[in-house]
Amino acid sequence: MRKKLLAVIMAFSLAAGSASYVPVLNDGAVAAEAAKKKVKKPSIKKIRKAVVNAFGESYAADMSLTSEEIKTRYGIPSSWYTDAIAEIPMMSAHVDTFIAVKAKNKNARKKVKKKLSDYRKTLVADTMQYPMNLAKIQASRVYVKDDYVFFIMLGFIDSSIEETGTDEQMIEAYKAENQKAVDAINALFK
Repeated sequence: MRKKLLAVIMAFSLAAGSASYVPVLNDGAVAAEAAKKKVKKPSIKKIRKAVVNAFGESYAADMSLTSEEIKTRYGIPSSWYTDAIAEIPMMSAHVDTFIAVKAKNKNARKKVKKKLSDYRKTLVADTMQYPMNLAKIQASRVYVKDDYVFFIMLGFIDSSIEETGTDEQMIEAYKAENQKAVDAINALFK
């Protein structure tokens, strides 16, 4: 009887002990799992290359600006970003522009977005633009992805739309061109 009682008590204590078992997490395993889930952000150079490839020979923003020129032209000092590229066409008759800025932090990203949005508003309001560029300027956009802020005004549209299309049709066609850049950028973040 004592042996049976002792066996029952021992069985209950083993069951209770295993029911309250809490596994100890391996910090290394948790960190490795988190690293797998973290998406690596592309470099500015990789983003630029993807955008240029999306447009091919119709990428006309072929002159790079220095950090000082970026500050002078757009009001964005280098203290706001870790990397940036700004490209405009060599021929002043064209307006194609691609700007990519990797902001240092949220506050800097907000400031960069405001400066590029203000720049866009100035372009849209400028009545001294070449008539051939008006629709492209209207279709330009400021785009934010993670820590990056972009100004996109790129591409060429079918000449038949330029010749016979309405202003709205031309703006929509240029918006579709700019969307190619946005799609190329987004593809790098997957």
